[in-house]
Amino acid sequence: MNTQTVDPSTLDQAVNPALAELKDIIVPDPIGAWPWALGYWLVLIMLIAILIVTLGWLRKRAKYLAPKKAAKKLFTTLDRQAVNYASEVNSLLKRTALSYLDRNEIAKLDGDAWAAWLDNSLPVNKRERIGPLLAKRHRAIPLTVDEANELHELAQAWFSSKTKLAAPIKSNKTKVISVMSTSITTKIPEEQC
Repeated sequence: MNTQTVDPSTLDQAVNPALAELKDIIVPDPIGAWPWALGYWLVLIMLIAILIVTLGWLRKRAKYLAPKKAAKKLFTTLDRQAVNYASEVNSLLKRTALSYLDRNEIAKLDGDAWAAWLDNSLPVNKRERIGPLLAKRHRAIPLTVDEANELHELAQAWFSSKTKLAAPIKSNKTKVISVMSTSITTKIPEEQC
């Protein structure tokens, strides 16, 4: 028994002579990752720009909130049972406000104008309560425990507020009235001044 091995490619060529002229298929090189298409570059540039803007904003915000953060640390060290607690809280609030705004605008605020300005940074449900408590700093009797706790809560809310502090309204004969988160000014008649 004589076995012969036959190459299948020669069989096809013998059957069809046109197949003998064909050459092997040349596969193109695989597509590489580089260089990227223009769309990928644009997306990458946009992502980098968004990242830079976000980091800049976060840095600016941290710098803006730094005085409140430092004052908050000092605030936690105050003794609520001290005779001059209201005065110390008022002093800390004033120093913190001076860190944000012009000295000429903030230093002259006192009484109702100071309380109205502080109220603008407090939540609506806590407004118009800090003024009467801070006014008690001028009396010889210290704040009661409830008053000291309420003042502590209000000052804590003011320090925790993320609202941007705005300068008080400037006018010689105006009274600042705080309504919600906006300030309204009303003219005081000459005879009341």
